[in-house]
Amino acid sequence: MKINKKHALAIMVSAAVLATGMAQAKVTAEEAAKLGTTLTPVGAEKAGNAAGTIPAWEGGIVRPPAGFRVGTFHPDPFAADKPLYSVTRANQAQYANVLSAGQKAMFAKYPTFRMDVYPTRRSASFPQRTYDFTKRNATQCTLVADGEGIQNCAEGIRSRSRRPRTRSSGTTSSSTRACR
Repeated sequence: MKINKKHALAIMVSAAVLATGMAQAKVTAEEAAKLGTTLTPVGAEKAGNAAGTIPAWEGGIVRPPAGFRVGTFHPDPFAADKPLYSVTRANQAQYANVLSAGQKAMFAKYPTFRMDVYPTRRSASFPQRTYDFTKRNATQCTLVADGEGIQNCAEGIRSRSRRPRTRSSGTTSSSTRACR
């Protein structure tokens, strides 16, 4: 196969862009200091959104729910929640600005498809040691082997990018990955 100069240049530029993104594992001490203050201890936005549909993170579930027994499935702590509304093929246009392309495709393909929308909960939590290691990893963990490995990482959560990402809707996008 013959590669012309234009294709070779495009491949080299793409490789350089990808390599630059992979080389960024650590964050500055200033960015790491936000963990547990303006960010959750694992790097998500701590504040709720302006519309009030996403609450602030307040520590998550830190004690077993009522009825929990070791060795059994965890009971649903939100079993009493009722849907706020349902999205169906008939009313999907009303919610078009918050539906993904995939969700819209489901409505188009399946006439009876529906989505029940419940109140947003921010119930995620981890042990304190995970938070401590995550903060350490933020400034010490590095990518090696062309992004295929990590070093100087402890257990915890490490950022996959230099900054937590926020979608325009005000929700936080998960940009974390467990270290092994």
